[in-house]
Amino acid sequence: MIADLRAELARTDLPPVTERKLRNLLTVLEKDSQSRLESLTMVDPGPHAVVSFGDVDRADLIVFLLHGIDTDLAQFPEWADAAQRICADVIRSCVVRGEPRNVAVIAWFAWDSGTHVSALATRHATVGAARLAVDIDRLEPRNAHAHVALATYSYSSTLLGELFAMSLGDDVRTAFSIASAGVTHAAGVALAEAIAAGDLVLYASEGANDSIAPLGRLGQHPVDPRDIPGAIVYECDGGEAPAVGGGTTIGTAVEGHASQTVVDDRGRHIGYYDENAQGYLTLVARLADAAVAVAPR
Repeated sequence: MIADLRAELARTDLPPVTERKLRNLLTVLEKDSQSRLESLTMVDPGPHAVVSFGDVDRADLIVFLLHGIDTDLAQFPEWADAAQRICADVIRSCVVRGEPRNVAVIAWFAWDSGTHVSALATRHATVGAARLAVDIDRLEPRNAHAHVALATYSYSSTLLGELFAMSLGDDVRTAFSIASAGVTHAAGVALAEAIAAGDLVLYASEGANDSIAPLGRLGQHPVDPRDIPGAIVYECDGGEAPAVGGGTTIGTAVEGHASQTVVDDRGRHIGYYDENAQGYLTLVARLADAAVAVAPR
């Protein structure tokens, strides 16, 4: 598959913006020997790609990491860093517990997440959910053993809702809704039913000073996943959190709505996937819970 990527980069008619996105992808793949380009699709408005970190075929836990709006391969290096850290930290957490497990994290950039305007509707989330369901189904012949988890952020949590509203989430056992743009009423009912049936464990979190996530819930998907019956709400405003190396630590508070930490002339602004963030540390711990619940190979 990486040969296809190199072939695209060798084209003389490749637009500069597209070339930069593909080079971002290639740079990540060349730096990590355990990464694998699962798929590459040349589409408008930009190329889509799916990259795995860890051995998907032997993993006890497979985590799909999904981005929000206005995000594509231009931002892939930051999201790849988050995926790599999640993979390493969950593995380490399992080892510390004396329950080593194989873990793989998939950075899923296979959908057009749209803009702040289109995010008020569900169209991009619905199409994305259908595409994600196909990729999850493709795991079955490769690894029927694995526990499948989704880590969704902002508008991709709307995708999570659509996945269950369309009855396409049967293979998903654990899901995280982080700083959600909301789900539809039908999706909320479907998620609640899956939780009640014992088919899904849903975690939800949002920062107290996140002023962006609530705006997404003003559109066609007004239900806050934290309000879904059975959802497990966890904190991300700073405080005690599980430490990756065992025991507890004090995690930092998330600032605003950013997924990744940003440093500017005003200081360091903690994103939801910052390695020291309270919510991130809780995410790692709960994914480790899911991993150790799977019988080792």
